[in-house]
Amino acid sequence: MKRRDRTRGQSMVEFALTLPIFLLLLVSVFDLGHVVWANNAVSTAAREGARFAVVHGGTDSVRCPQGPLPSNWGGTTDPPTTCGFAPSTLSPYFESREGIRNQVARWLSGSGAATISVCYGNVTTCSNDVDAVGATNVRGTKVTVTVTTTIGLAAPALVGINGFTISATSTMLVNH
Repeated sequence: MKRRDRTRGQSMVEFALTLPIFLLLLVSVFDLGHVVWANNAVSTAAREGARFAVVHGGTDSVRCPQGPLPSNWGGTTDPPTTCGFAPSTLSPYFESREGIRNQVARWLSGSGAATISVCYGNVTTCSNDVDAVGATNVRGTKVTVTVTTTIGLAAPALVGINGFTISATSTMLVNH
C-alpha cells in the first residue's frame, strides 16, 4: 500500500507543475487568434475607408464630398445630417473627412479605440490628416487612410506587458 500512495502523490505534483504551462500555452493560442483577427479588422477598415474616399471624390455631381475640394468646384452639397454626419463636427463642410472616419469606425466596431488619419496627395507617411501641398480630391489624386490601434493581450499581461500597436495603411486613387 505504501507504494501506491507515493505514486498518487507524484502525479499530483506533476500535474501541479504542468498545469500553469499548459494554461499559458492555451491562453497564448487565443491571444494569437486575437492578434490575427485585430490585424485583419484594422487592414479591412483602412481599405474600406480609402474606398469610401475614392468613391466620394470632388466631382460636381457628388452631393456629400469628402476631402479638400478644388477651388473651381461648382457642385452643391447636401446638409450634413442628410449625408449622415453630425453638423457640429464639420467646420468647414467642404474639408470634411467625417464620412471616411465613420466608414472606418463601422469596420472597426468591437476593436476598441483607433487613430484614423486621412491624407490626400503624394505623402510619404499619413498622420494627422496632413495633405500634400495643393492636394484636392479630384479624380486621379492619391488618398491614404492610416488606422492605428492598440490591442491588449492576456498572456503578456501576466508578465507586465500591456499590449502592442497594430497599424494598417491603404492608398487608392480617387476615381469619381
